[in-house]
Amino acid sequence: MNTRSSPPFFIKIIDGKLVLWDYRKHAQYQISPAHTQRLLDVARGANLTESSIDREIDASGIFAGDSRNLENWGWDCLSQIFHIGTQVVLEDGADLPSDDSYEGYVAYCASIADKIPEMKHEREGELIALPVPNRNFAAINQLSDALMRRRTSRSFVAEPIALQMVADALHWTFGIVHGDTREDMRAAGLRPVGYRRTSPSGGSLHPSEAYLVALHVTGLSPGIYHYRASSHQLTRLAGDINGEMLGRLLCAQMFARNLAFGVFITCRFDKMWWKYPHSRAYRVALLDIGCLAQTFQLVTTGIGLRSWLTGYFLDREINRLLRVDEVSESVLFFVGAGPGEDTPFAPEMLASIQRFNNIS
Repeated sequence: MNTRSSPPFFIKIIDGKLVLWDYRKHAQYQISPAHTQRLLDVARGANLTESSIDREIDASGIFAGDSRNLENWGWDCLSQIFHIGTQVVLEDGADLPSDDSYEGYVAYCASIADKIPEMKHEREGELIALPVPNRNFAAINQLSDALMRRRTSRSFVAEPIALQMVADALHWTFGIVHGDTREDMRAAGLRPVGYRRTSPSGGSLHPSEAYLVALHVTGLSPGIYHYRASSHQLTRLAGDINGEMLGRLLCAQMFARNLAFGVFITCRFDKMWWKYPHSRAYRVALLDIGCLAQTFQLVTTGIGLRSWLTGYFLDREINRLLRVDEVSESVLFFVGAGPGEDTPFAPEMLASIQRFNNIS
């Protein structure tokens, strides 16, 4: 890695001050314009001198070598900053940790107990009751059947499905299936915080929220709804949505127009900040949604629907549609389901391939 030409830091203006952020070591330094110019000189090959600024630069170690050849990084610098900046760092020369740190962890949790945010997310609006969740998955007999049949589909037919199917998919993926309090924590002598879903979540925080996009659901008007997991209800947020608009929001993945329903999955970052202040927790948020996405696919397979998922969409437009505060909550993923064919290929894609082959 050539740390002179590509040093592992960036400079940001914070409260009117220049702050250098060494994302490799998780260190920050307030610098002056003179520092900035000197950093540029050194990055271009100038040698360090005995000046006070150069001594500060040398002492910081921001141009120190690294065994990794990051010049071979295949994505842009933003992804590299995230990849390296969210790593857990062992200080140079430090030994690997040898104790389980539970005493420190328990003490830390106790120190932030007065800052616990609201775990249940309830949006204001018209409430709609959902059918009682069904425990019988008629399309499969065993988990192995669901695992074998699960396949991402991109060929859907615009046929209505029963509201019961939507209720089952929401409950078994996003619902509070074990009750709304952590009695196991109470039994262990801990303060019960949060709840449990069928998928795991870092710190049992479950920061992910489900926003239903109903397109072809019998007994439910087309629209956007927030799923109130604590009471298994929907809050109607907007009615101005259809398959055409959904496909365009998903960066013109127009086969989505025929979905029976979809779910925008957001992350409530404010549920994580109070307990996990380090940016590494963003990784946990993404993993949380990954677990939910797989559960959704297995559940929808179990009730006889095809499913599809994507992380390619217009973030800000969707956040505006959901009316969320983009700083504390933001869309991170989309899953959809409905009747369809057992194929991962969209009809539009197959048509394009055929036209291409005919031209060739």
